[in-house]
Amino acid sequence: NDKYRHLPMLRTAVRDARAVGKLLKTSYGFSVKLLLNATRGQILRALSAYRRTLTPRDNLLIYYAGHGWLDKDADAGYWLPVDADKKDPVNWVANSAITGALKAMQARHVLVVADSCFSGKLVRGVGIQHRTPDYLKRIAAKRARLVMASGGLEPVADGGGRGDHSIFASAFLAALRNNRGMLEGTALFNKIRRPVVVNSDQTPEYADIRKAGHDGGDFIFARKRK
Repeated sequence: NDKYRHLPMLRTAVRDARAVGKLLKTSYGFSVKLLLNATRGQILRALSAYRRTLTPRDNLLIYYAGHGWLDKDADAGYWLPVDADKKDPVNWVANSAITGALKAMQARHVLVVADSCFSGKLVRGVGIQHRTPDYLKRIAAKRARLVMASGGLEPVADGGGRGDHSIFASAFLAALRNNRGMLEGTALFNKIRRPVVVNSDQTPEYADIRKAGHDGGDFIFARKRK
């Protein structure tokens, strides 16, 4: 989302989403549904559709780029669709609504990649995975509900990355482009975190989503063979 009706416009969100969708489709075999400058209703209807159609054989990646908001008094975070008004929360998308939708989905692995202010509010805590020879097999078998946030409880940069992308999107795209095989979310995050931290005032986070049914799995990216 970047063409906001009642909030400051953004420069890179739509460009970032297009680039991420194209890369996931062409290099990783994803089926992509692209929502550009989406309203609250469009976002929630898309989540509802995935709840009805996805099966335990499916994996889902949700990439959100746009404004976010932290209500400190209520200790709640929100995504702000293009029809959001800062004076009226009726069109905001609460993190609790996202969490509820993800918990109800049948998909085995779900990863939310959120490039927005205060997106770290979705994070519950940092999980440490111990690698063993059967590591990928073990994490692939377990249910996963994870979020990779471009920052914690802080504003994040709209721009500053290569190709006129956000700093976070630039690092995310570069890590996936450079991958040549199997890459789990934890390893992807480790490739992204340092470039973002050294080039901005934001600190990305990666962990399971609060109360969404995470069971110790991880999201795995498998590069298509040419």
